[in-house]
Order: sequence, then C-alpha cells, then structure tokens
Amino acid sequence: MSKRILSLVAIVTLLVTMFAFMTSASAIYTAYSHCDNGKPLNVRSGPGKNYDIVGKYDYGEAIAIDHDLGNGWSEVVWGSVPAYVMTSLITRTYPGKYDPSKQKSAATTATGLNAIFEKAKFVTPYTVTLQPTRTSKGSANVRWAPSKSATLLKAYGSGTQMTVLAEFGSNWYQVQDPVAGTVGFVNTAYVVK
Repeated sequence: MSKRILSLVAIVTLLVTMFAFMTSASAIYTAYSHCDNGKPLNVRSGPGKNYDIVGKYDYGEAIAIDHDLGNGWSEVVWGSVPAYVMTSLITRTYPGKYDPSKQKSAATTATGLNAIFEKAKFVTPYTVTLQPTRTSKGSANVRWAPSKSATLLKAYGSGTQMTVLAEFGSNWYQVQDPVAGTVGFVNTAYVVK
C-alpha cells in the first residue's frame, strides 16, 4: 500500500512540475513586429539597446510575448532563453504588409524623434544669419522637427538673424527667432555663421 501511495505522489509531483514548466513557457499574448521604417525588429539578450542582438522578427511577423516589463521592453518567448524587444515597436493588431507610402516620417514618430534628439549637441547659444538659395524660392524654412517633411512653422527671408540652441549633426540647427520667440529647426544649407 505504501509503495502505491509513494508512486501516486511521485506521479502527481511529476505532473505538477510538467504543468508548471509548460505554462511558464507559454505566451501571455501575441503581438506583431511593427517598425515604422519596415525594417526587422531586433531581439536582444537583455532589456536595453546595449545588449547583444540574438535574432530578428520581420515586419508583421507574429511574436509570442511573455510579459511587458513596463520599462519600454517586453520579454518574448525565444527558444529556451529569455529575450527582449522594444515595446514601442510591436502592436497587438496585425499591421498588414509594409507600405512605405502609409508610414509616418521618422521625424514625426516618437521613436524617430527620440533617435534624432539623442544625437543633439546643445551649445552655448550663438547668432547666425539665414541665407536662402535660389532653389529654396528665396526663403529659409523653419520647421517643427529636423526633417524636410516636418510641418513648416515659418519661412524667413534672407538676412534674418537666429539664435542657435543646438546642433543636430551637420544638417540641422535648432534655432530661436529672437524677435517672435519661435523655436524650430532650419537646414544648415541656409545658414551663414
């Protein structure tokens, strides 16, 4: 009788262990890769951009999400090891086939703006003069983001002075109109130091 009880306890323990293992490996929900630029989504060994890339999900590919860490990263079911993707680059609804004409400009998405502003070099403010070219129809456009597709705030004529607040690579300055107080971005091609 005691051998039967021990056998039964051993079987129950084995079943409970197997059930616990199976449920821990299952996904909480399914999401889909959804990078704004249509590129594959990086899968990393840890929850941060400084961790190694261990794989990729193609645009629109289904992803088994284990849980959202709440810090901008989600743990995914990736073989037998934990792996992580950026939560902002996944969606719970299937995005369909990537269509670049329907995507927002990188300068109009939160992810794109974060990438651009990470490269900002804040400077001691200095004054520059706008000098439009013939191809710019005689005006220098100041936009709300450092992109030619960003919304135009105001077009300024030649000789207008602006205060540079930050530099974004070699192509854009964040500037302020000292008279109106408007802050925006101008392409460096239209600026004379």
